[in-house]
Amino acid sequence: MSVEFIIAIGVVVLALVALVIVGILIGKKVGKLMKEINSTQTTVQDHINHFTKEADAITSKIDHMTTRVDGMTKDIAVKQSYISSFTQTTSEFGESINDLKQNGTKVVSSLFSSSRRKVTVTPPRITKVGKTALKMYQTRKKRTKKRFSFN
Repeated sequence: MSVEFIIAIGVVVLALVALVIVGILIGKKVGKLMKEINSTQTTVQDHINHFTKEADAITSKIDHMTTRVDGMTKDIAVKQSYISSFTQTTSEFGESINDLKQNGTKVVSSLFSSSRRKVTVTPPRITKVGKTALKMYQTRKKRTKKRFSFN
């Protein structure tokens, strides 16, 4: 064997040893880098899960508030209808009382002028006041039943 051949084999062996050593060093650095990448991916996934749970909690709170607002809106509509009905009945009752005031003196004077005979005619406004009062009582009774019924 010639000297050049031995030197060539020595250079090849040294090159292979150098490649193996460089490969091992690069492998260690790449391994550390892969561990850091996996750690970062885990951290990012944990943050994603955390914020997803937070978003779900906020969404459920918003849904709950929306449901409550819808319920309040319906309740307000019902109460507004009660108020309008009450206002209408109150105005009718006020008109009946005004008519009763106007016709009351006539009825009293006719009672005192003819105390021996009975008044057989009931003034129409008195019956209207009685009917209006009865209607108010019945609507309040229905409303109270509806309010306290559990159906």
